[in-house]
Formats: sequence, C-alpha cells, structure tokens
Amino acid sequence: MKKLTAAMAALALYFSASAFGPEPGNDLNALLNPSSAKTGKTVRVGKFISSAFNDQFANATTVSWRESQGLYLGYFKQKEEDYMVAYTPEGSLFAIARQLNLADLPEAISKTIAEKYSDCSLSPLASEVTIEGVKGYYLTVENKTSTRLIKFYEEGQDELVKRTKKKVLVGSVM
Repeated sequence: MKKLTAAMAALALYFSASAFGPEPGNDLNALLNPSSAKTGKTVRVGKFISSAFNDQFANATTVSWRESQGLYLGYFKQKEEDYMVAYTPEGSLFAIARQLNLADLPEAISKTIAEKYSDCSLSPLASEVTIEGVKGYYLTVENKTSTRLIKFYEEGQDELVKRTKKKVLVGSVM
C-alpha cells in the first residue's frame, strides 16, 4: 500500500508544478522534473523492465531511469512529448504520465474548468496520468489566497488533491 500511495503521489505531481514553479524544498518535484532526470542518479533496469519498455515504447528517445519506493520510473520523449512511466520490478507497467495542452483536455473537463475555476490562473499544461488503467487529469490552479492541485475525471468531476495557502503580508512599509 505504501508503494501505491507513493507512486500515486509522484505521478499526480508530475509536471503539475511547472506553471507556478516548484515549491521550495519539495524533493518530489525535483525528482519528477524530466529536465533534471539526467542530472540525478540514474539506475540500470533489469531485462524484464527493459524488454517491456522497448515493446511498448519502441520510438522513445532520451530515456532515463530512477528507482523510487520499489518502482522504476522512466523519463523519455516520444513524438516530441515528455512522458514518465512507472514499472514494477517484474516488468509490469504500473502507470504512465504525459503533459497536455489545456485545449486537448476532454470537453467535460474544459466545461468544469470554465464553470468552477474562471477566477483562477491556470497552469498552461495539464498532466494526464493513467494508473493501472484508470485515467485522471491533473491541473494546477492559483488564486489570490492559494495554489491548488486539482484532479479531474474524464466525465468532468473534480477533486482537490493538494492546497497550499499563500502567505499574506500584513503591516505597513516605512
């Protein structure tokens, strides 16, 4: 269960901080930033993972691997899009994530965003995350008081994943 929770949190945060910048001290954001994946400690993967990955993503380029909580996280590009995958040590695909432009979101999600988040700034990209066959879309929204990570389901329902209150400065400047 701990492995599942860690993987879900990691995949949910994948790309989500890109619009408003990573939170200070959040190692998870640094770990999941594909541009820094090459600079961190990479690992070799076993033949089961390597074979499964090559079968499923034959056209992948710039592949880099990390190990976290017993899962192997692969970062790569395919057709100019950034992807992240998570495999079990046995070579089973656990999850896949990629970035999407807001215009590419399902219509039901776009409608929910227009109705409920019109007063917010939206990150320019959303993350499409599929975990064991279940797809969700993650988007960072920001208003005057907070930054929120919202999960959307294909039918348009939304769910708060994380909320960070903004610091409010009180007082006067001399």
